Amino acid sequence: MTSSTPTSRRPGQRRPFGRFARPAAVAVIVALTVSMAACGERRDPTVGPLLTAPAASEVTTDTDIEYRDVDGESLALDACLPADGGAPTAAVILLHGGGFVSGSRADESISNLCLWLAENGYAAFPTSYRFAPTYIYPSQTEDVAAAVEWLRESAQTERFHIDPARIGALGSSAGAILALEAATAGEGPSDTGSRLKAAVSLSGVADMTSDAAMLGTPSPEALTIILTYLGCTTITRCDGANASAVNHIDATDAPVLFVGAEQDLVPTEQADSMAAALQTVGVPHEMVVVPGAGHGAQLMNQDVRTRTLAFFATYL
Repeated sequence: MTSSTPTSRRPGQRRPFGRFARPAAVAVIVALTVSMAACGERRDPTVGPLLTAPAASEVTTDTDIEYRDVDGESLALDACLPADGGAPTAAVILLHGGGFVSGSRADESISNLCLWLAENGYAAFPTSYRFAPTYIYPSQTEDVAAAVEWLRESAQTERFHIDPARIGALGSSAGAILALEAATAGEGPSDTGSRLKAAVSLSGVADMTSDAAMLGTPSPEALTIILTYLGCTTITRCDGANASAVNHIDATDAPVLFVGAEQDLVPTEQADSMAAALQTVGVPHEMVVVPGAGHGAQLMNQDVRTRTLAFFATYL
């Protein structure tokens, strides 16, 4: 099997390397505490040119569209709209990576995903959100919820020719955390308020509790991202339960496609944990594990893109 070919894995099937022993995990956490200032500036590896831009001759684009003004800060999104096929289209909010401290909706990987989705019939919206450490959880989740609600307003559904009952999200790394949280926020029908119809997580963290630091082999980078997001100095003193998507699952939540790599900054056991919880309440979910190393939007090879389109065709 080549490194570019993903494999499906049953939820709960573990990777062939063990959990951290607790002393090792504590050592990693202590080291992170000492180096938080330096690590806070590290850029997420998903912000580079990871996908070739498609020929988008029939795609209409628009940029710098304000969807929210909060604390005097204007938040905007961009739009990639497919050729008019008659019926309103489904919409996909795109959420970039960057460790909650950097990245942009204009990152080349996100821009190319925007064009690719529009080429395949979806209205796509790369969306900005507020950054840590100035803004910590739940600021970013509130921004995503506001974007979904804004898109559902009649002015936007008419402007972008989208179906308000069919709004999903695709997030990379930090953006995948937000996509998972949006997929499980609230309860009830998926076509109202800030509810999502489907979500794709590229290397997302589902459980931010201290116990979750024992899942698989979490990288120092992944733990630093969580500490920054939650506004903590050590994971043992963080209240990550409220921010953990796995703790907010109910039977009305959006189906999720989990994508990760065998050697990822985020252990695939994170996806296993949430997939098991979704299974318990009967929410559809799928999982793809790409062999070798990779993270976030880096995983969007041709096979993963095919699985993503099939997933959206089924659930969105």
